[in-house]
Amino acid sequence: MKNTIYKHSLFLIYGLIISLSTGLAIAHDKGNAGLPVCLEGNIMMADAQNNPFAPAGSGRVLEMNIFTGARGITVNNPFSADNIGTPVVPDGIAAPGPWKPTGVLSGGLNGHAFITSAAQHALTEFHRDGTPIKTVKLPMDDDPRFGTVPRLLGSQMMPNGNIIQNVCDANFFNAVNSDTNPDGSNASNNFFPAVYTTAKRSANSRLLVLDPETLEVIDEYSAPGDPRWTCMAGVVFNDEGMYVSMFHGAAVFVIDWKAGVEEESAGIGSNGEDDDDDNQPFKLGKKKNKAKVIRVIDMLGPDAPLNDPRRRDSLRAITFDEGGNLYATFRARSKACLKNELGPQGCNPGVFRQHIAVVPKDADYPTRTIGLDPGVNVIAGIRTNRISGPGCLAINPGFADPDACDVETLYVAASAFNPGCEANGPVAANPCFLPGGRVGEYLIAIGDADATNGSCSGDPAGDNSGCAQPIATFFGQDNNEDNVDPRMLMVIHEAFVQ
Repeated sequence: MKNTIYKHSLFLIYGLIISLSTGLAIAHDKGNAGLPVCLEGNIMMADAQNNPFAPAGSGRVLEMNIFTGARGITVNNPFSADNIGTPVVPDGIAAPGPWKPTGVLSGGLNGHAFITSAAQHALTEFHRDGTPIKTVKLPMDDDPRFGTVPRLLGSQMMPNGNIIQNVCDANFFNAVNSDTNPDGSNASNNFFPAVYTTAKRSANSRLLVLDPETLEVIDEYSAPGDPRWTCMAGVVFNDEGMYVSMFHGAAVFVIDWKAGVEEESAGIGSNGEDDDDDNQPFKLGKKKNKAKVIRVIDMLGPDAPLNDPRRRDSLRAITFDEGGNLYATFRARSKACLKNELGPQGCNPGVFRQHIAVVPKDADYPTRTIGLDPGVNVIAGIRTNRISGPGCLAINPGFADPDACDVETLYVAASAFNPGCEANGPVAANPCFLPGGRVGEYLIAIGDADATNGSCSGDPAGDNSGCAQPIATFFGQDNNEDNVDPRMLMVIHEAFVQ
């Protein structure tokens, strides 16, 4: 969708706002995804600014108004020389330095935003206008039980008001302390993509519980012993439990988040009432901190082996719709991509297809897909929300149907956004793998599922006709803005000041 979609009159925009605010608002059930809802909120996106997907930079967080599609504020790197010696850049934080935001929360305590930096292993609290307040460095560099290559990914507000933060341990191509080959080279480079995990590293991956006032670690959820527990990326909550997506495990763990929290956590730096001193520094690795798993949603289906190589580097972000359906970014592959399976005839961008898998409420496996277009690559963030103003204009020209825009849609952030590209099976250089990040908006009603006009199976070597197309796109050169490298997408129900 080109930028011309924003060039409608203020009359249309005001009409849209009235339509979205006063239209029918009925929550839908699992069989009616995309029907009327009463959600509304801007979106925030963490832009890592990595080559080749975007101009190389420190990193930033961008806001967008969903009614107009217009950009809101930009939250810039807080780790500047001017902030050295202040609560924003305390001892142990490198500044000036890069800022690679991953987890993005807004509307928490005092309406503030809490943004995670993977580069500094830190969490910064911001005012609603983007002004930084304070930074707390997480103790990941000081304790080997966090792993040797700890990487902060998704975060979320817990139902009890605390902050939950994912900590992933895995080998990455750009981590100097990844496992090495006998010649000293990074062992990640023997794989495609250049990332892999081991059982030992998987056991290090954990979720930390942070106090929202002090930002100190007060509790954790550690590995339960299932081999699909690997490198966690996304986390969301519903009335069943805490859903955590395993980046390298192709599974979503449903965890009883109350287990070990209500009875065992007794305040800042405490493991519980059985400790001699409740105010002593928090201790990692206690048996009672193991995650209590309710069930596991397996993205590969009921018959996939637990050690299936297709699980590696497969699943990132997750989100719910109003009816409780789970949406998950998923990378399918036509090859196992084992060690040294590289090169034109081995593993390369052409063997992958990234799409959105949909798991009905209470189901243990996905049943359909959306956003399967082969040109949408490196999907890192997704979020359901109200339909945007530009999206509404696209599906309902002139507002002919007053109820057409009272629906929920799916926003998808991808680093290489090239919808409409046609890739004919695995090729050495996938013609659809083109840098240039954007956020696309998709319809999610059952009737708008993939393959309505073709197969669009999601198989990298299959027929990719009939794939879902976005109704609107935001950010990026196609919309006369800089390209972005999205790493997280978040709905803001208490919007930043614009």
